Amino acid sequence: MSVENAKLAYLDALRAGLAVWVFWGHLSGYCGWHVPVLSTPGAAVDCFMLVSGFLMVYTTRSTLGTATTVHNAMAFYLGRFFRIAPLYYLTLLVCAPVAAEWDQLRTQWHQALHGPHAVGYEEMTGLATWSGVVAHLTFAFGLIPSLVSSVPLPDWSLSLEMQFYLLFPLMAPWAWQHPVGRVAVVMTSAVLSWLTPIYFGSYTEPGAWFHFVQPSMLLFKLNVFVAGMLLAAWHARGARWGGAALSTVVLVAASLATSRPQVWMFVALFMYLLSSPTSGLAAFFSRRVFGKLGDWSYGIYLIHIFLVFPVLWWLEQHWRLSAFSPAQRFAIAAPVCTVVVLAVSAFLHRAIEMPGVKFGRRFMPRR
Repeated sequence: MSVENAKLAYLDALRAGLAVWVFWGHLSGYCGWHVPVLSTPGAAVDCFMLVSGFLMVYTTRSTLGTATTVHNAMAFYLGRFFRIAPLYYLTLLVCAPVAAEWDQLRTQWHQALHGPHAVGYEEMTGLATWSGVVAHLTFAFGLIPSLVSSVPLPDWSLSLEMQFYLLFPLMAPWAWQHPVGRVAVVMTSAVLSWLTPIYFGSYTEPGAWFHFVQPSMLLFKLNVFVAGMLLAAWHARGARWGGAALSTVVLVAASLATSRPQVWMFVALFMYLLSSPTSGLAAFFSRRVFGKLGDWSYGIYLIHIFLVFPVLWWLEQHWRLSAFSPAQRFAIAAPVCTVVVLAVSAFLHRAIEMPGVKFGRRFMPRR
């Protein structure tokens, strides 16, 4: 989503930075180089969710801010669908026929680093059955443990995002009108973020009932979206430091009680920018180059894993990349992968994302 208000142009820089953080964080791990902060791409995804919660409230304040009607809810759903689905469906179409070959490249790179008997990854078979195809096309795959990470894309967060969008029209009014309801939602989401991993698993740790290898169900991360909604409500009241800021900080802190320290640092930066839109940092982040990168951030996030492993294997074939130290591998691979990912993302934004949004406007309900 493009940031419509010039005073929030710095959000494009945040979105771009988060996308690159996820991209380089994964790449550093694939190169065997583990760096503090950079090597926690999951924290960057959480920050993306927080920004999404903020933007959903910010951009719908005139339509869903007081009450939700069927007309406004349908307009919201269609808008979000045509923003996310066109590029996602295209990447699924590209991934489906080459998933086995991509999986082989990934395994070969893994074995080049760790030896021929190294244990590989799970197979990418999410599109091998009609039920898997339907689950991905409907974004419901994030609710099915066996399909959460079953294609060569980090698409689990798209399913999570769509679950949030489905619920959002019912949640939007409380962000503006109901302080008591706001506290109740914060506490509920915080408790869920603590209980859900116990019963549904967390990454490599199975839960008592199920094992979700990614937090792809909304119960895992509703608290992060809620934190972003709280910041949007604070911004709407002027983003001033005082009583409103204190209450916001308390609620955000309660909501993010189970989150990583990196997310807290991002919240501090975000609140500073919201409260100081004319600061030098906000002006720097509002530069045009960051706007472009922000436009490409969805593509960067969605396609980077699919593109990185073929590039790594090409570098292995031509440069024996695995023979270098982990830091050297990253230093060699990062510029090459970045050029490829940015070029493809820029093309897809212009060729698929923008026309998809424009096409979706034809289906918007009219009053």
